[in-house]
Amino acid sequence: MIQPTWAAKLPAWRGVCRFAQLCFLLMAPAVLAERVTVDSETKLSLDFSIKEATSCILVPDAKYDAQACEGIPRRNVPAPPEGEHSVRALVIVRQSDQVFVVTLTSVRRPGIGEMYDQHIRGFIQATLKQLSQDFGAPVHAVQDAGKLFTLQTVGGVPVVRWAYTTELPEASEQAHTASAAIYLIPSQDALDILSINTHRRNLDAAKGVGEQVISTLQVPLTVDAGQFGADMAWALGLRIGAAGVALVVAIVLWVWLWRRFKKRHVQA
Repeated sequence: MIQPTWAAKLPAWRGVCRFAQLCFLLMAPAVLAERVTVDSETKLSLDFSIKEATSCILVPDAKYDAQACEGIPRRNVPAPPEGEHSVRALVIVRQSDQVFVVTLTSVRRPGIGEMYDQHIRGFIQATLKQLSQDFGAPVHAVQDAGKLFTLQTVGGVPVVRWAYTTELPEASEQAHTASAAIYLIPSQDALDILSINTHRRNLDAAKGVGEQVISTLQVPLTVDAGQFGADMAWALGLRIGAAGVALVVAIVLWVWLWRRFKKRHVQA
């Protein structure tokens, strides 16, 4: 499979999840977020307010709130990549003794939102394979009622929901963000990927957070809702492979960053 040229830059973003793991040690009072337009091109907006939780918005930078983000080292958060593959939102949700890393990554490709059943399955399998390589451990899709993914409609827009978990030791640093609930939100020439990462023991709670966030979705319908996710024997194209790598980019940078923070904290 031909690798997209921008995918070569992936090592520079290796371990996005690591920074978020630091947040499992940091708790703060609940502060409500507000609706955020996270993709100005597709006009996609979400509300990251979670019931009985604190939502610290790190990206977009303009939505940062010092009270909600108390204890989170904002100065160390790297600028998200720009262009056809970019991190549009980065939110740390702290709920009781649980922490969730919420990211929204966008991939730009002509017609990428025209996904059929085979495209979606191919995307999921390619993503699981890439994540297994990055985590150095088996990564498995978590089926829902025997299905690899679920197709739901939010505000008239078709959305794909699926989840995965990783076989890592319970105490592993990587384990804190190695499981996730994922949502694929299509537009005609863009695919927005909402990811809620956490420890596998909190995956059900992550799904609950994901449902709260996705229920607030507002985005113009620019794809054929009736055909999206339908059965069609198309070969998997590079545009879906690019989306899979974008999801990995949004996730794996955290692990590397968190280790850097932990090292500095110990030295201090």
